[in-house]
Amino acid sequence: MSQEAPATPSLDKAIKDGQNEVTHPKTLEVFAKRHGDDLGKHHINFRGDIAEKFGYDKIFPTSQPKSSGYLVYIQGKSGKTGQEAFYQIMANQWGLLEVLARLD
Repeated sequence: MSQEAPATPSLDKAIKDGQNEVTHPKTLEVFAKRHGDDLGKHHINFRGDIAEKFGYDKIFPTSQPKSSGYLVYIQGKSGKTGQEAFYQIMANQWGLLEVLARLD
């Protein structure tokens, strides 16, 4: 019997600092412009200070973004392992998407 992934991730590992009424809509806007309905074509890098922890992996979105408060997350596939997981994303000050945390 296979286990299905949860419909929503635990947000215990989410980065909450810097998440606000400005970053939330900006993140959704940047995701829509870059990925639209063409999921998995373009990758998202981990934020610079976090990238080393995750071996400079690239994440390919497999779902549209969802929100919990000001936090934005996606399901994505690791470019290194092919494993799917939930990831927190945010648009930075240059209008680029970054992965902030793996949530599961």
